[in-house]
Amino acid sequence: MTTPSRLVRLHARLQQWADHGWANSVVFGWGVAQGCVFPGLADLFFLPLAVARPARAYLLAVVATAGTLVGSVTLYVLGHEALALLEGPLAGWLGLSPTSLDRYRTTLAEYGVLAIFASTMSPLSTKLTSIASGVVGVAFLPFTLALLAGRLTRTLVLAWLVRHGGAEAVERWVRRPVGPAASDPPPS
Repeated sequence: MTTPSRLVRLHARLQQWADHGWANSVVFGWGVAQGCVFPGLADLFFLPLAVARPARAYLLAVVATAGTLVGSVTLYVLGHEALALLEGPLAGWLGLSPTSLDRYRTTLAEYGVLAIFASTMSPLSTKLTSIASGVVGVAFLPFTLALLAGRLTRTLVLAWLVRHGGAEAVERWVRRPVGPAASDPPPS
């Protein structure tokens, strides 16, 4: 008898989380944390949990969007209220140089809502875009709507991919035999 691979064990663990009600809390919590504090992939928990339970992919997409929206709005408000801190010692801690902050200000002043939407779909930092939007005074409603449209589009497309083929491909790969079966003939 062979032992299950790490991928099989990870997939089983994610299915347990999804079945025991942790999925929404984990996806939302990570969305908030990633939206306002931690660098990294916004979809770190959403995608694996959606793959573990594809029937919940769309719900998890909405939960992930809500979490990142809360985190990004928090940064927008902080940017709006705390410009002096962002240009001071906190900037170094966040990895913001005066040049990068000025570049974001210029881009947002010129492109505004399009830059916010693009930051949700591209390598642009949504955290920096959220802060800079608050700093340069992008109106709250257009900021929120652009952010919501971008995040929701991204997560719903990923959920669609999971539901229409992605989860099945992972399932086939995870369920393949780990080692040679007892009934397989020995290699010649």
